[in-house]
This record gives sequence, structure tokens and C-alpha cells, in this order.
Amino acid sequence: MIRHLSALLGMGLLAACAVMPAPETAIACPAAPQMGEFDPVRDVFVGHFDTKPDVDDLHTIAAVGSLLKHPDFACVEAIGVAGAYGTQGGDYIHSPDLFDLAFGENWVDGHNDRAGTIEHQAALFSRVLGEGGHVWIMIAGQADIAADALVLAMRGAPDLPYRTHLHLVQHSDWNESVTDPQKLTFVQAETDYRKIADGNATGNGTPGYNTDDGSLWPGALGNADIGGMWQEAKRLADEHNPTAAYVNPSVAAGGFDFSDTTEMAYIFGLGALDDTEAFFDYVAPVERGVWPGGAKAALALTYDDALNSQLNTAIPQLNARGMKATFYISLGFDQREEKILAWRTVAEAGHELGNHTLIHPCRASLPGREWVQPSQDLDGYTKQQLLDELTAANELLAVIDGTTERTYAYTCGDVTAGGQSYVEDLPALFLGARGVTRDAPYDAFRMPSFAVDETPAKEMIAYADELIANQAIGSITFHGIGGDHLWVAADEHAVLLDYLQSRQSDIWVAPLRDILRWKAEQERG
Repeated sequence: MIRHLSALLGMGLLAACAVMPAPETAIACPAAPQMGEFDPVRDVFVGHFDTKPDVDDLHTIAAVGSLLKHPDFACVEAIGVAGAYGTQGGDYIHSPDLFDLAFGENWVDGHNDRAGTIEHQAALFSRVLGEGGHVWIMIAGQADIAADALVLAMRGAPDLPYRTHLHLVQHSDWNESVTDPQKLTFVQAETDYRKIADGNATGNGTPGYNTDDGSLWPGALGNADIGGMWQEAKRLADEHNPTAAYVNPSVAAGGFDFSDTTEMAYIFGLGALDDTEAFFDYVAPVERGVWPGGAKAALALTYDDALNSQLNTAIPQLNARGMKATFYISLGFDQREEKILAWRTVAEAGHELGNHTLIHPCRASLPGREWVQPSQDLDGYTKQQLLDELTAANELLAVIDGTTERTYAYTCGDVTAGGQSYVEDLPALFLGARGVTRDAPYDAFRMPSFAVDETPAKEMIAYADELIANQAIGSITFHGIGGDHLWVAADEHAVLLDYLQSRQSDIWVAPLRDILRWKAEQERG
């Protein structure tokens, strides 16, 4: 110890401070159980973050703060250290608001007040070790400040058990490479310095907390307890990543990187939280829904107007993945007998044939409705005339598919005929009705729907992710697939289906008829 201490003193690396800060009062939580190797009764957890030049520390600060807010950590005394960087270049990312959200008042600023931070840490080492506890430091950065604080603590209290009770946990070769070599050698010799497997890699026993997949963002941002810190972490990371000395690829792709949190998982024995999904299931659990398979959300893929591109493209893509949908049929199509046979085959495959009237009437008085013929003008209908048309369409559809229960899709989203609402009359005819308003509140007869038109898959996937995060029911309104009108490209449609298939444990994709049946059964108990 003396040789290392003398070398550091000779380099002028010890803060010139004759008076140590007064010890703080230890947290009182006498009944807390052991958490991994950490004893909440006596030990203190410290997070050292460099935030230079990579933005991954911003996500890591939010991840650490999320764990600390979990009830399991109620008895954990935790302190954050900002600006715990070493010899690397690049810009430091100042993030005081994020530290406030993650640690409250229990953090110190090693960037703006390095000497004061070293004094604070030295006092912490002396206080906790003097009371028989352990200090556990996750080095989400470099060990330089820890080394300086250790020198100062040893100067005031040389006989404390630093080698057995001061634990430094590091996972990154790069972090070590930009730590002052003498300081690294010093802490390796004079503390319980533990080098664990690299959290940036996979398959080596450490959790995988970096991913390009951003599907968990809605749940993280929307959580009442931790959403604020993740919003701030995302804002800062997205702002600084494009110009950082190291552009983080996971953050650039819209995903997560809080790899340094592997050190905290190691300290507290959280190895079961082995990826981002398991992590967020722990810190921001979403109650599983009542949908089949325990899915959190339900989505109906719906297709309007009985178009050829649906028969030729959409249905083969759906069938190839074993997915079922709702097709809203307006029965005034050409080649009637041939089409009836085709749609009967669709129904036999398990898809719903929904009611979309006989001749697709819409309100001609609304903007952009010049195409509506007088015979199709809902403004010229009476309510009873429309209800009679819906009844006739139900009878014809029953001839095709042999079923009597189905849903309805408002033509053009219109809910009046002759100026009168007919919504209240629909329960006598249907299980529910789909609208065209994306963010409408749930109502079985005004079902919210995301109406798409040349929409890329990523936007439709984002909608599905929102449903999962909010444990909601929704639908997508398609028309043409790879052709016809209001079309979505066939390959974009296929990408969406592949994604939904990969998330089938989280979102139940089914015909709207089946979704509403299931919900009604669950509500009846």
C-alpha cells in the first residue's frame, strides 16, 4: 500500500485537504435481506459515471435510477457520481436533471467539483468501512476518482479494511484503457477490484442491455415512476449521439444501451434480468392482459372494399403466417359469382367477412367526396334505409360464410344517415363497429383504427408497440396491398406481419369479431 500511495502523492493526485467532511448518518433498515453480495443494513452502493464521450451512460443512469425506485431497493443507500472520467478525449455530457431524477440529492459532481467529489467519496469510504460495512462501486466509467478518494481516505484512516470491504466492479476493457495507469494499478492492488465479463458483448454470462429494438420505449416513457428519467435520458442521448466522438449504434437505431448496468446486476445478484425485456419487466412491470396466451394487447387487421389485391396478396401473406383478419365486404363487386366463391374460401380459412354495406354509401357533402354518386349519398338516405341495407348485407354474407355474428365498418367513417346517427341501432345487428379514428377511446361500436395509405412498416409497428405498452385494443384499416387504391406496399405489409408474429406473446392478432367476443366473455366472467 505504501509504495502505491507514495507514487500517487508524488504525482500530485491527492486533493490537498486537511479536514475530512463529517461522516453521514447510515441508513436505518435493520430487517433488510441480503441482495446478492450487498447487505442493505450496512453497505452503500455508489455509481460512478463518466458520460464522456459515449451516450450509453445516460441510459445507464436512468436504468440505475429505475432499479433504485423498485421496492426491493427501498433499504439501499445509493450515491451517484457524475464526471467520473479518466484520460479519454471527447466532450463531457452534463446531465444534472437526469441525476436529480435518478438519485435525488444523493449525487456529487465530479466534473464541476472534482476536489469536493474526491473528499465526499473519501469520507464515505471512511464512514462505511469504519462502521463495519462495505462500499460497492460500479465503475460505469474510469476508476480515477475512486483512486484519488482512496488515497485521501487512507491518509486519514490507514488501517481500515479497504482490500476486503471496498469493492470496485468494472466490466470494460476500454474503460480500463483510458484510466490513468498508476491509478488503475493502485485500486487493483488496494481494493477488492473485480473485473467481470464485458457487458457490451453477448453470450459471456453478463446481461445484454444493448439492443437496436426500441419496442420497449413506450412502456418506459409512459411509466409513472420511471418515465421522467427515461424521457430525459432519451432526450439527451438523441441530442448528443449524432455529434459524439463515438456514435452509439444502438441509440442511433432507436434502441437502448445501458450496458454498464451489468455491474449493478452483478453486485445485487440480478443475473436473471438478462436482457432489456427482462429488465423492464422488473422495473416497470405491465400487468398481463386477459387476451389468449396472456397477451397484453389485441389488434385486428382489417381490410376494406373486397379488393383484388387483398385476395391476391394480403390473404396469401396472412395465411402463410397463420394469421387471421377481418375483410369488410361491400357486396356490389364485379364478377359476382366468382368473387363469392373466392370470399367463401377466405371465410373457410378462418378470416371474418365483415359488413361494409351493399353499395358503400358515403356523405357526399363532405370535402373530397366528389366521387360519391347520388344513389350512394348518405345525406340523402334515411336512417331506416341504411339499416335495411345493413340487414340485407348481413343476410347475403351469411349465405357466403354461414355465420350470423360479424362486425361492421363505417363506410368512409360516416356515422349518420340523413343527418341522424345510427350508431345506437347497431348492437341489434353486430358485435361491434370499426371507425377510422386512431386515438379514439375504446368503444365496441366506435372501434379506434389506424387508417393507412402508403404507410411504411415502421409506423404500423410503432402503433402496435403503443397498443402493447398501453394494454389496449386497436385495429389497422387497410385497403389495397401492393395495388388498388389507398394502398400499402406488399413488402411493407409483409414486414409488419413478420413483426407481429415475433411479438405474438405480447399482442393477439385476430379478426375483430373474435376480439370482441373474447372481451365480452371476459367481462361476463
